[in-house]
Amino acid sequence: MPRILIIDDDKDLLTVVQAFLLKEGFETYGFYNWESAREGIKTYDPQLILLDVFIPGVDGLDVCKKLKSSYFTRHIPVIVFSSYPNIAETAIYEFGADDFIAKPFETNEIIKKINYVLSRKSVSA
Repeated sequence: MPRILIIDDDKDLLTVVQAFLLKEGFETYGFYNWESAREGIKTYDPQLILLDVFIPGVDGLDVCKKLKSSYFTRHIPVIVFSSYPNIAETAIYEFGADDFIAKPFETNEIIKKINYVLSRKSVSA
């Protein structure tokens, strides 16, 4: 069962995303802020991170860049999601995200992207 760590300050959205990913067979860990999520990454060793761009006190794109430049986390795929789809290319090409999902999203879209990114990781591993 793939482990997915989700970081989003919208508690309702986080609850919904966790519920439908659990239903799809994923193990999920949700966090509302970066400080807790950073510890969660160490504790749960996720296979993928879903990262909102706007999280309290820190820019999600900067978090993505830090994750992708750290020896300890660069192997973890990051899918950035935001209600600002115009930042998709920036998130991927400048900050190292593995993919982007625009909010609002369909549940089948997020499942497809997660499976695609995880399958790419297993092929390259």
